[in-house]
Amino acid sequence: MANMFKGRPDWCVSRQRSWGVPIPVFYCQGCEEAIADPKIIDHVADIFAKETADAWYARPESELLPDGFKCPKCGGSDFRKETDILDVWFDSGSSCVAVLETRGDTLRFPADVYLEGGDQYRGWFNSSLSCGIAAHDSAPYKQIITHGWVVDGEGKKQSKSLGNVTAPQEIIDKSGAEILRLWAAAVDYTEDVRCSDEILSRVVDAYRKFRNTLRYTLGNLDGFDPVRDSVADSEMLEIDRWAIAGLNEVAARALKGYESYDFQSAYNALYNFCTVMLSARYFDIIKDRLYIFAPKSKERRSAQTALHKITDTLTRLLSPILVFTSDEAWESLPGRDVPSVHIAEFAKPEAVDSDLLARWERIFAIRDEVLKALEEARGDKQIGSSLDAKVILRTDADTTRFLLDYFEQLRYIFIVSQVEVHESDTFGVEIHKADGAKCERCWNYSVRVGEFEKYPTVCERCIDALTEIEKAASA
Repeated sequence: MANMFKGRPDWCVSRQRSWGVPIPVFYCQGCEEAIADPKIIDHVADIFAKETADAWYARPESELLPDGFKCPKCGGSDFRKETDILDVWFDSGSSCVAVLETRGDTLRFPADVYLEGGDQYRGWFNSSLSCGIAAHDSAPYKQIITHGWVVDGEGKKQSKSLGNVTAPQEIIDKSGAEILRLWAAAVDYTEDVRCSDEILSRVVDAYRKFRNTLRYTLGNLDGFDPVRDSVADSEMLEIDRWAIAGLNEVAARALKGYESYDFQSAYNALYNFCTVMLSARYFDIIKDRLYIFAPKSKERRSAQTALHKITDTLTRLLSPILVFTSDEAWESLPGRDVPSVHIAEFAKPEAVDSDLLARWERIFAIRDEVLKALEEARGDKQIGSSLDAKVILRTDADTTRFLLDYFEQLRYIFIVSQVEVHESDTFGVEIHKADGAKCERCWNYSVRVGEFEKYPTVCERCIDALTEIEKAASA
């Protein structure tokens, strides 16, 4: 029986009538011979391919039979069609043969995965298994994934009578299809999933964080040519290498989530990377270098090299759950090698430098204490901006030696104008007013503001940047 469905996906899987599809059998009115001839099946299938299975009920017998067809038993030409139908589950179960075997360019038997609700173990999953074994002596799927049902924000079944239904089209009309996709990726689909306006508003906030992350990185890649301007890994600043190490770590987690159909873990890994590692830490620290240093300086190019790698990898990783946004970002990515992110491959994560990540976790633990002290000083009106401050750190001998390796970077890590580190038996953070005058270009305080005749209102760092910019302009 399964052979009847080969090459006929358009009518085998048809659900034009909710109770199933008709059986293409005729009965001779003269001798009651039941006829299921291959010629008849092919002829009916061609009609169904154009008109759906409703043609069985709309057309008379004479139009459903090949021209000049006669009863093979008595030679009669008067027939009536079968009015019984194929069981609805056989109808849907046969799709494993009718669909998978006829679209060799995109599909193959067996399917990688069948996805449906948990009630289908006795329905579609079971009927597909029966048909697959009948046709190929093999299951038609490599694995099965089941999902829960959508409920309202309080966990109640959605019902029109209760007025608690959240319709997908309404979500799309109001917020866009990206929000619906992101919600589906963010929930644990193995259980019943909640959906409400409040939950969707949080998804909208998450979407903005992803989009703003990509806007920030792309905005700071203007004029950057990855072939011409990239800095070798060994020459990059350590904090930029730290960001790349974190990127490799999150890429491995996201890919593992995708491969195991655990979309929630992929979403969480990407969301935490954007909100914590990038927005709250890395972006906050490098913005001074990106905006203040000379455009072609090694320090700025190092940050841009990291941002390019982050954007390239992040856009690829987001493409399954933010289809339009990722492709839009990809179009603005310098040096892209294919026109659409959806024909690009996931980048293979490099080995994660665990020691590098551990060192910077130690630095950020200290930074958290400094930020807390700065916030208290700001609340006491001791300072306005954090750049108004000089931080004095008192740390034990081991921590002092550790921080001295990063001493020149500490002012940028803490986003203050000056830092001192003193060895002490107890840890402490003191906030003082920064020494010197405020540079009108970078807003950092320096005791050297006023030393430079040509630009008396800028600091020693900005005079170097301005000199390089002048040389580039005159070249």
